[in-house]
Amino acid sequence: HKYYFSFQAEDSESVSIIANKLKSSRTSNYHLFDALRGGVNAKLSKKAGHYIGKLRRDKDQPVGYYTLYNSSREKEQVAAYVYDIPALMQQVTEGQPPRKMQAVIPKHAPSNEGKDGKSSRDVVKASNGAPQNNRLLEHLHNGTWKHHKLVAVQTRDPKYHEGQYRLNFCGRVLTPSVKNMQLENEQGECLLQFGRVNDETFHLDFKAPFTAFSAFGAALCQFDL
Repeated sequence: HKYYFSFQAEDSESVSIIANKLKSSRTSNYHLFDALRGGVNAKLSKKAGHYIGKLRRDKDQPVGYYTLYNSSREKEQVAAYVYDIPALMQQVTEGQPPRKMQAVIPKHAPSNEGKDGKSSRDVVKASNGAPQNNRLLEHLHNGTWKHHKLVAVQTRDPKYHEGQYRLNFCGRVLTPSVKNMQLENEQGECLLQFGRVNDETFHLDFKAPFTAFSAFGAALCQFDL
């Protein structure tokens, strides 16, 4: 299955990133491609010149653990996402509660960073010079992200009103959906919001330190649950 990310302009829209979910992978695996570089109809292959990275569910962790990698040889992590998925019995007895997500991303997106998030300045180095940004999930769980130039965000709790959970999307989201979400930092500032417009379209709004690449990764996780 393919997912398309487009930037909205006043008079047009152009597909910027294409995500292709692999069918043969043992775990959920999305390959992402720069459509502005390769074109919408280009072959979606890792060997193609417009491959920019992948989103993969961690096979060694519970279902709700995802990691976004860039296309560098070292496969550096650009972001990590964690979902708190209620047990099946809880969903049966209490209904389906709002999804809860945590994410961790680099604190500063360098000026030379592209859609794939590649930048040597973004790699957190250990004392021995080895890259440490492949431990994003560990930093999130241990609370050590603050010491490694990272930002942690979590879903904003919706308000329960007239039998429904509600968030204020300022008119950008038109249809109720379990996929609708807002991610906020420790200060309560909304850095990303994602929600349904119609059966085929969702709006994805974000600001720094999210990039198009890391924001699209957060949205893709919603379609995998």
